[in-house]
Amino acid sequence: RARLSLGETRPAAPPPPGLTCSYVLHSSSGMATLESSCTLPTAEGTVLMQVYHDPATGPDKPWVVSSSGDLDGREGVLVRLHDACFTSEILRSVKCDCEAQLRESQRLIAAEGGVLIYTPHEGRGIGLAKKVAAYRLQHEQNLDTVDANRALGEPDEARTYTCVPLMLRNLGVRSIRLLSNNPFKANALRALGVTVVRMESLWKADVSDLCLSYVQAKVARMGHIAPPSPKGELPARRGDQGGASSAPSSCSASDSSLDASAAELCISCDDEEGPPLFRWARPSPEEEASPLAAADEEE
Repeated sequence: RARLSLGETRPAAPPPPGLTCSYVLHSSSGMATLESSCTLPTAEGTVLMQVYHDPATGPDKPWVVSSSGDLDGREGVLVRLHDACFTSEILRSVKCDCEAQLRESQRLIAAEGGVLIYTPHEGRGIGLAKKVAAYRLQHEQNLDTVDANRALGEPDEARTYTCVPLMLRNLGVRSIRLLSNNPFKANALRALGVTVVRMESLWKADVSDLCLSYVQAKVARMGHIAPPSPKGELPARRGDQGGASSAPSSCSASDSSLDASAAELCISCDDEEGPPLFRWARPSPEEEASPLAAADEEE
């Protein structure tokens, strides 16, 4: 199809009631291109919807950005980087909590302003068909989500976020608070130059046993932030003496290879007297034996 250059317009059919369509916001940086945008009324309020094309993920897999509020020049903007989950969001599968995380993200972003980036990375980037094949292996061979992917010859993580900095720049966002339980995403964005001030976790209180097993596998195998215990207690962070402590004052990702299982995140805290901003995963045996773990214990 024909592409527009920056600032060029094309005639458009009258938009449906409530929609204000725009064909002006075309810009590109590297591989990603902003194709079109509109204001869209939703159950949570009116949002700015933008559709991007990234050749790295294919022409039939758009990236969708939904933003609320005036974000130009703002720091610490609430951002949810949400990967498509057909099984949860359309078929309402109880194997994961993706739909619950999406809806809660929409609510939080609507309340204070922010950005929801909906990516086409179904199944951590392996696609719907292979994700369903992995589900079958999980059921038939009692594999967890990591081993099922590996049995198919797929990586633990196949997601890339190279177009996200452009999306945030187009909205004028200067730094973000990332709504996620996954340190891989924070590390990946930082490696691309995005300033991630901190992570804020999302947990659904009541999940199925299948979903709980999935969450536990991601914590144990992929370094995700651990959910709260039934009593609301926080798992002790590596180096803590007993219960939870306030989050560290610095914010960095020590693992330049972006391997989530080895990532150690230091998260800044605006309120030093308040509770920790998120819950820490128990370290793996490999992490316990690492020089980083030894340094934590010395502290």
